[in-house]
Amino acid sequence: MANDKQVETFYDYVEVVADTLYREQKTPYLTSIKRALDILLDEDYGDELGKEARRRLESARNSVTDEPFARENVRKAIQLSLLKAFKHERITNAMVTPDSIGMFMAYLLKKLYDDKPATSILDPLAGTGNLLATLHNHYRDDVVYYGIDSDALLCEVARNLLDAMEADHQIFHQDTLTYQGPIVDVIVTDFPVEDVSRRHAYFPYDVILHHIQHLQPGGFFMGLIENDFFDQPEQKKFRERLLEQAHLFGLLKLDEGLFDNHPQSILLLQKKLRKDEAHREDFLIADLPPFRDEQRFQQALHKIENWFAKKRGRF
Repeated sequence: MANDKQVETFYDYVEVVADTLYREQKTPYLTSIKRALDILLDEDYGDELGKEARRRLESARNSVTDEPFARENVRKAIQLSLLKAFKHERITNAMVTPDSIGMFMAYLLKKLYDDKPATSILDPLAGTGNLLATLHNHYRDDVVYYGIDSDALLCEVARNLLDAMEADHQIFHQDTLTYQGPIVDVIVTDFPVEDVSRRHAYFPYDVILHHIQHLQPGGFFMGLIENDFFDQPEQKKFRERLLEQAHLFGLLKLDEGLFDNHPQSILLLQKKLRKDEAHREDFLIADLPPFRDEQRFQQALHKIENWFAKKRGRF
């Protein structure tokens, strides 16, 4: 559970760094968050700061190093800073997976890997690393986390964030569709909203078909998709290719109130143990109420728990 005072204190630290770097060097806000984490982790103030600016940053760092912060409070504070940075730089907030969705994905991982916990997780569209950090704090902390992103600055932010979480991780700066890396137990991701006017192919389909090869047989893919995911012109060919390698395992529709214009769902896939496995008829499907509606959400969780109880040992 988050300690609001700790979240506020750490957020204030990032704000002091951001304000100081902006005034002294006109440093963009997102870069200043990366610098705030550099300073925290390595005492890397840089050589270009004036004496008064450095004194201010040293004082700010001392205010957070003297207190034992819980990892989740640090993550929440950094997430708030990232949301402010995106607003400042006119970047969509969709770049950061909402806390509630990340925590729900952690819950699903516990259900999917009830008997044998996952030990490696890949996010092929890692962005700032917030989804991986959330899983680290709410699923397991003895997992190796892998992330890929084509933006060098976001990769640096993700590395620093996961370092602050004390997570075992590797973040790769490259086009996700050129990545060839370790085989992992789980793939999780939050797909960006598609600009259909500019695309030649449906990007989420390409990502799934490329990265299914990085998934262990029997391993799970979990992705946040738009609700028109299966309505694309290429969907027939995609389903044919996908079902050669994986089972459709579940589709959990999220409350539309979570999103401004693009309602989304969580798609679950399971890689086949053998390509000749028969297609499965059973499928986890649910419409989830708002997370804040505790009574209705608990009822939805109860149905999901019952579904998993009936399937235990059969997937």
